[in-house]
Amino acid sequence: MKLNLLVSFFVKRKPTKQFFFCLIFFAYFVTFAHGDLSKRIEELSSKISKTPHDSELYLERGFLYQLHLEFDEALEDYFQAEKLGLDTKLLQYRKAETFYQKGEYRNAHITAEYCLKFDTIDVKTKKLQAQILISLERLQEALDVYDFVIKNTQDIRPEDIIEYAELILTINPSNYPNATKAIDIGLKKLGQHTFSLQLKKLDYFIYDNQESLAIDQFNYFILTNNRKEFWYHKKAEYLYKINKPEAAKIAIMQSRLAIQLLDKRFQEMKSIKNLTTKLDNLENLLNNE
Repeated sequence: MKLNLLVSFFVKRKPTKQFFFCLIFFAYFVTFAHGDLSKRIEELSSKISKTPHDSELYLERGFLYQLHLEFDEALEDYFQAEKLGLDTKLLQYRKAETFYQKGEYRNAHITAEYCLKFDTIDVKTKKLQAQILISLERLQEALDVYDFVIKNTQDIRPEDIIEYAELILTINPSNYPNATKAIDIGLKKLGQHTFSLQLKKLDYFIYDNQESLAIDQFNYFILTNNRKEFWYHKKAEYLYKINKPEAAKIAIMQSRLAIQLLDKRFQEMKSIKNLTTKLDNLENLLNNE
């Protein structure tokens, strides 16, 4: 698999690892909103000095180190917990997670595989496994695992669906039909009016040169949004690009009408004035052709 496709997946499309770190930081703020993380580590270190054979204390302190992005210290505590006889799904998951964050993808994969022996259908571990496989450039395997995750996760998020669809395109950049099907799975699970999924669906129709479907998708946004003037403009721009000048002029007129129907205080907003300028410029382009 070409490196530029992987870069496209992680950077241009959806920065999986960056998003992963955001979740870690969010967990940090939620868990320790009322206390200082360093202080908690010190407290646990004091407890460990008094009861050095308590494996659960090492597991707990290792997780604090992990949240603090001190991955070597975290792994050292996890290994010590293992030496003391602890062998649980939680410990193995956190080890795999830490290896992944540290960039040791092969160790992460081995540990995630071992973790799945505790629960072969655990979707949380399966998702981590898919992310690890992506980093190892084993994309088809990752897609198979992600397919399981999408179908079996109860509280699926729009980001998960988009990541799944983007992975399909990373493997085959022209496979927009299956990527769109993935978005449809998400819409069925999360509701037809999930904005980010509908927006991604529009992108796919445009990139795949599905003009009729793209126009229908613009109409969907126009019908379901209160601020129709912006969507009429976006539709007009698209119609201009695909060489439908008369339809583009109609969309411009509809955008202007939508602006006229706004309350005066909204009409004076900078965003509306900027939109009016864009409409004028687009109209000039159409009239000069």
